[in-house]
Amino acid sequence: MKLVLLKSAAATSLSIVASIAICWTAIHLSGGQMSWFPVQMSVLCSVLIGFPVSCFTFIQNHRVSRAHLELKEAHLELADLYRKVAASARIDAMTHLLNRGAFIDDIDKLGRLGHGGAFLLVDIDNFKSINDTFGHLVGDRAISTVAGCIQDIIGQRGISARIGGEEFAVFLKEVSLSAGLRVANELRESVEGIFFRANPQNVIPLRVSVGVSWSSSGAGFETLMAEADEQLYNAKRSGRNRVCAKTEDVRNEVRMAINR
Repeated sequence: MKLVLLKSAAATSLSIVASIAICWTAIHLSGGQMSWFPVQMSVLCSVLIGFPVSCFTFIQNHRVSRAHLELKEAHLELADLYRKVAASARIDAMTHLLNRGAFIDDIDKLGRLGHGGAFLLVDIDNFKSINDTFGHLVGDRAISTVAGCIQDIIGQRGISARIGGEEFAVFLKEVSLSAGLRVANELRESVEGIFFRANPQNVIPLRVSVGVSWSSSGAGFETLMAEADEQLYNAKRSGRNRVCAKTEDVRNEVRMAINR
């Protein structure tokens, strides 16, 4: 308010000076003599009219400026909230990995861009037994523990997601099948080494089986998932806690490496 009064006083002062100058010029051009009356009227009119009008104008300008600032801040807050909501919509709340929908979108986008790579389908072995024996809260902790292990191993090397229940998926862009198998085994061994305590009296083993599929370029989620799911089934059927990939793909990669 103090600033408004100062601005109004300055505007009124300028108005007084301008009014006196106009009066003096008009009287001088008409051949008259300047008296105190025009000066007094210039001052009086400026004070009685100009000052209140200036105050009102500056107050309104201040309110408009403040409203614009508040609106700008509100827009920034809404934009930030939108970004957070958009990001959270892609994240699985329990594991903080990508959720199934976000993972599928990302893989299909990479496929459309022509990128290939290794797809790892990871499933916790004997998870139903953990749930049935120790309860769902322990099962949830087991899922979160394996997810943390996946995040530690994969990091920025690929895209990781929880795609359902105790099942996870990883995509390693532009890597060979052998590189994908090495990462899968690294992940399997890392989970195997976890000291997981279900309760103060029980330490239980955590194990995962991994099915691996691979594409040289442009494969989408559905294609990669179908092959990895088949290989995961083979890993489970072969005794669990192992990594499986299509034998033909492995042979082809070995043959290509020999030919080089």
